[in-house]
Amino acid sequence: MEFTEELIVKDFNMNIVEITKAGSAVFADQTRWVEQLGDFYDFDINTPYKDLSHKIKQLFLYGSEGKKLPFRMESKNFSGVMKQRVYEGIIPHIERAMATSKSSYRRTKINKFYSAKKKCDDCHGFRINEEARDIKIAEKHVGELATMAIDDLIEFLNGLTEEHVKTEQGKSMVDKSLKRLKNMVNVGLSYLHLNRGTVTLSGGEIQRLALMTHLDAGIDSLIYILDEPSMSLHELEKESLIQLLIKLKDMGNTVIVVEHDEHFINIADEIIDIGPNAGQNGGRIVYQGELEGIKKIKESHTGQYLSGKVKLPSKSIKDYRKIDNDTKFLTIRNAKTNNLKNITAKIPLGMMVGICGVSGSGKSSLIQDTLVPLITPMFSRSAPKTAKSGSNIIEDEEIGEGSELLEVVGTIGGWQNVDEVIVVNQRPIGRSRRSIPVSYIGIWDKIRNIFSKLPEAKKKNFSAGHFSFNSDKGRCPACKGDGVLDIQIAFLSEITVPCHECKGMKYKPEILEVKFKGKTITEVLNMTVSEALSLFKTQNGITNILKILEEIGMGYINLGQPAPTLSGGEAQRIKLAKELGRARKSKSLYILDEPTVGLSFYDVLKLMELLEKLVQEGNSVVIIEHDSEILSYTDYIIELGPEGGPKGGKIIAEGTPEEVKKNEKSKISPYLN
Repeated sequence: MEFTEELIVKDFNMNIVEITKAGSAVFADQTRWVEQLGDFYDFDINTPYKDLSHKIKQLFLYGSEGKKLPFRMESKNFSGVMKQRVYEGIIPHIERAMATSKSSYRRTKINKFYSAKKKCDDCHGFRINEEARDIKIAEKHVGELATMAIDDLIEFLNGLTEEHVKTEQGKSMVDKSLKRLKNMVNVGLSYLHLNRGTVTLSGGEIQRLALMTHLDAGIDSLIYILDEPSMSLHELEKESLIQLLIKLKDMGNTVIVVEHDEHFINIADEIIDIGPNAGQNGGRIVYQGELEGIKKIKESHTGQYLSGKVKLPSKSIKDYRKIDNDTKFLTIRNAKTNNLKNITAKIPLGMMVGICGVSGSGKSSLIQDTLVPLITPMFSRSAPKTAKSGSNIIEDEEIGEGSELLEVVGTIGGWQNVDEVIVVNQRPIGRSRRSIPVSYIGIWDKIRNIFSKLPEAKKKNFSAGHFSFNSDKGRCPACKGDGVLDIQIAFLSEITVPCHECKGMKYKPEILEVKFKGKTITEVLNMTVSEALSLFKTQNGITNILKILEEIGMGYINLGQPAPTLSGGEAQRIKLAKELGRARKSKSLYILDEPTVGLSFYDVLKLMELLEKLVQEGNSVVIIEHDSEILSYTDYIIELGPEGGPKGGKIIAEGTPEEVKKNEKSKISPYLN
């Protein structure tokens, strides 16, 4: 692990006091010493960092090299010049914090935002010892081959001659390797390398890898069940996956695909449409049969979309927001995180901006791994006065949990034009089944307070705590409020069964005697958002956020649904609803990662209308997206590519959808409306 100037100084236009204050919970406590350095070294403390001499920059970062300085100290108990002390420097201070701090939050924040991975000096990052590195094929050892992108590795293996592979066994191994590698290309994974950690792969990538291994096996008479295999795939890559699924079918297998993507629905031999709506208003087979038949079913949202009777929102050319002299920009400069090629991206504010590109092209590297870490310190609790202090960016429990230490390289400008940043990602809203949507969105306390004020509750002296399944006051003592029990059977997987004491109700019997409009607290937890809207229709503090959930297509989820059972897309939309439900500033920046994943055409329509409303209110929306219809609706597109992995990381097209359609370098242009 190492700390560099680029990681510490997020904006070279800030002065060293502002930079230090922006290091909330990491090195902001050094501000009292940093702001006095100008007195000792004869420079203006308000000078932008970029204009400071090399000597002063080194002083700020690495300290006074043992020289003691007469720092002033102001506190309740002391005012005056302290005994002379050495100025430690920001980087040594962070290194000491990592070695000695007992704060997991502080260490996690340092890992996420201020540290970079350093390659092992012995193996140079290849993970193998010297003996293994000494054995080479065509001047490359196995570690070097494992870090090649799949495309490059295929090219390397195809270039081997008899001089390199002399035995029949060796030639057979090369042929088998090429076959498997080409299957990886066919499932849209050409940008991966074989040394990539599986924990860094998305769910869609893992699913396609598993699919590839089955294709290699050549087995027939199997039933394959795939859950949204198109997830995170570019339009170009979908066709390769479709051909692979057809190949599996032609081998004598049955392929069942849960999908919303039109491409996959169109090639299906049989369509089963479930609905007509979600939650309690769904669960019926609306249609079963061939493609043309569903287009005639008025009750089917899918059929109405496929027939063209219902369309996703579109704009006329005059409705697209244009860049003019008044347009402000958020600029990411010299971005080199992961595979980014030292690029500069200008994101126009006050618009809906789509970030697209083939898989592995650098979309997440630019937004999630560069923009978010760079802009977050500017809105921290101890941000400089020129920044926007006190904004909610990412919940503490989400900062870097389980993530790799990325070397974030780049600088950011124009963040002063934003009042707050709201990052809406697909991480779970909680890790345990005790984490539930109603608690996350902040209305659980209000509901429990309503129950505690009912006549029956007052009669029994029940407080709001009695209606919490986390409190011994009212929860079932047998299952501790879980409603279920985990039973471990020797040598078998753990099984979950309903609690024998409360029969899954979570609470003591006397708690369930208290009812609001005929409903117990357990029945409320089991309600859908839509049902709860009706029950609490007079409680504005509760219904305001429930209405938002329903507007974005989440009316079917249960208030008490365990967080681990929610998909990434559902978690993302719950987070969005939570942010929209609180008091907002007028110039907010919303960052969303593939918000349409897992949504039907009907729900995508609702979500896009809501995002458009945000922009109309003066906010900015940045979405990482593959869907060509969504990208066609955005005001501005930034496309990365041209390929994935090492062959990506460049901006190949940018502009309005109309401008991108005319760009010959663009890969998405043929699919835009």
